[in-house]
Amino acid sequence: MHLNQPNKDDAVLGGNAPTYSGVVLGGIEGVKWRLGMGESPVQPNNIEQRIAALKDALNYGQAGLDLVIQALEDAEWHVHQAAYSLLNSHSSKNIKQALLQYSSRLAAELLKCYEAGERNFQGVNLTGVYLPWVVLSEADLSKANLSEAYLSRAFLGGADLSEANLSKVNLVGGDLSEANLNGANLTQAYLNKANLIYADLIGANLRGADLSSANLSVTNLSEATLTWTNLSETNLSSANLSGANLVGAKFTNLDLSRADLSGAKLNGVNLNEANLDGAYYNDETDFPIGFRAYGQLRKLPQ
Repeated sequence: MHLNQPNKDDAVLGGNAPTYSGVVLGGIEGVKWRLGMGESPVQPNNIEQRIAALKDALNYGQAGLDLVIQALEDAEWHVHQAAYSLLNSHSSKNIKQALLQYSSRLAAELLKCYEAGERNFQGVNLTGVYLPWVVLSEADLSKANLSEAYLSRAFLGGADLSEANLSKVNLVGGDLSEANLNGANLTQAYLNKANLIYADLIGANLRGADLSSANLSVTNLSEATLTWTNLSETNLSSANLSGANLVGAKFTNLDLSRADLSGAKLNGVNLNEANLDGAYYNDETDFPIGFRAYGQLRKLPQ
């Protein structure tokens, strides 16, 4: 079998199959053409087509891998990110070196695209990226991997971070007001002094996160996991904590005034220093053993 030759299952472009000197291009040459790297003067610019070609390139051994490595230098954000994702599972020295070089310029590439008006960064891999004070408001970072990224003081107001991996991210002092963090993984994240007012964190996982002195007023934390989180001096006034799990959370001077605690799991939590004025609860709220401060609360009708 010749890796550079077309196989019976190779993708072609239907009625617009690439040709060169009257010959239909398949195999590695067809992949090159679809990536805009071939000798043919006609080069496609459809991003989805080029990403599909990158995936097909992996069927052609080292020659295909070389094309994917070359695509790390592509001017199109979505193309070089696709190449990055495809190469991540490879362990050869030259690929690791190429990925290291790519990672070193990743922050600059992101800012360049954002400043040019790009807002769709869905599913991007920004693991460990260094971007303090970055402005990415209204960006679509849903399902992105931002684990261990350094985003201290970043402005992400109104950004879509739903289902994103933000484990161990540093967002100290960051602004995530009105951001969509539904289903996000924020385990062990550093969010102290962050502004999350009006943000949505439905079903988000904040286990072990540091939310000390953060502003989560009017946030939606319904069904969120807040076990073993640091909530010292945290503002959760008027927040929706219905069905949230706060078992093991640690705090002093926590503001839960007017918060919705219906169905919240608070067993084992010391509420003695929490402000519970006007907070709501129902029969499903799991208060700690010995809790007696019902006079501060309002019971929701069944």
